[in-house]
Amino acid sequence: MTNINSSTMQDAELEAHRVSVTKWFWIGLLLGAIGVLIVYLRYPNPSIALLVKYEGDERWMFERSYSESLKAREVKKTWIGFAAYCVLALLFVFLYFSVFIPALRTFV
Repeated sequence: MTNINSSTMQDAELEAHRVSVTKWFWIGLLLGAIGVLIVYLRYPNPSIALLVKYEGDERWMFERSYSESLKAREVKKTWIGFAAYCVLALLFVFLYFSVFIPALRTFV
């Protein structure tokens, strides 16, 4: 029974790794903290086509493993996007106060 469950979990993780999570990087980058909140509130579910191979406890195990694996990847990408957002925001603030404001004062 353990061998079947571990095989089911491995299949679920492999299927979850096939899903692209690049959009979550962009959501974290463009929406910032709101994007991070969205990814934590969202719960990914596998498609019905993936679930038809399994019955009963195996289906539940596959769905749980797939959702946990995919959500972990989505959360990681969103945090990376949010970190990039923070770096860009700090760079903008630095440039604003160190370059643009002094340049404007020379013209006034």
